[in-house]
Amino acid sequence: MLWTRIVSGVILGPVFLALVYFGYPSFHIALGIITAVIAWEFTRMDSGLGFGARRLLLMAGVLGGILIPVGAPMAMGVVALSMFGLMLKRGDPVYLAPSYAILPAVTLAFIWAAGGGQLEARYVTGPGGFQVPGGAFSIYWVLAIVWATDIGAYAVGRTVGGPKLAPSISPGKTRSGAIGGVVWALIFAALVLWLFNLPIKPAHIGVVFLMSIVSQAGDLFESAIKRRYGVKDSSHIIPGHGGFMDRFDGLWAAAPIAAVFCVIFGGGMQSW
Repeated sequence: MLWTRIVSGVILGPVFLALVYFGYPSFHIALGIITAVIAWEFTRMDSGLGFGARRLLLMAGVLGGILIPVGAPMAMGVVALSMFGLMLKRGDPVYLAPSYAILPAVTLAFIWAAGGGQLEARYVTGPGGFQVPGGAFSIYWVLAIVWATDIGAYAVGRTVGGPKLAPSISPGKTRSGAIGGVVWALIFAALVLWLFNLPIKPAHIGVVFLMSIVSQAGDLFESAIKRRYGVKDSSHIIPGHGGFMDRFDGLWAAAPIAAVFCVIFGGGMQSW
């Protein structure tokens, strides 16, 4: 299982990073599909929802991804309203609807906030003179924080152990792992800035700390959703990882934090 997980990550990770680099339309369409698949996985947990409703969610997610460069609010509305309507029709608890209707759409909007659909003119120069569009670099930075948090929490938690973080929700997570996730996030976020010759500012440290904690909260929230429905994984689309919902739960939670700061500072994180 571990080797399957590693192989899947080695294959899919570079593909996702390449999509970020090339931007519109490939990356935006991919985000739309990811959002739609997560919506489908969520509805799949309840066998009472038919194929027609899932197909509607799939179409809404793809359309939302395509519409991002035209207008983030419009795309958010397409996805959020579709999911809200279906969830309310099914009688889901109120706390479920905001999490998986709004957060994926807000995360899509982060692409717009981080660089206007990657239209930000400034490029960031990395190792060997490699240049990355400003919008893409902001996304890379957020991914580094979320992925480092996930890996660090797993590695430190397995090595150190100790008291459980939230045993009633996710018995495998420990407090030491939560701290390790934050530390790893700080290290790797700083490493990315250093590789691209950008200064490490106090504001960056605060944002990384906040996003790492929120990312772990998103992971716990998704665990609570799965526990409610009595499933281990949202699906089996990604070998060794489960579903898209399992892989992107931390990103859905952390990306809106980055989006807020991008809006406040008027551009990608390299201009903060």
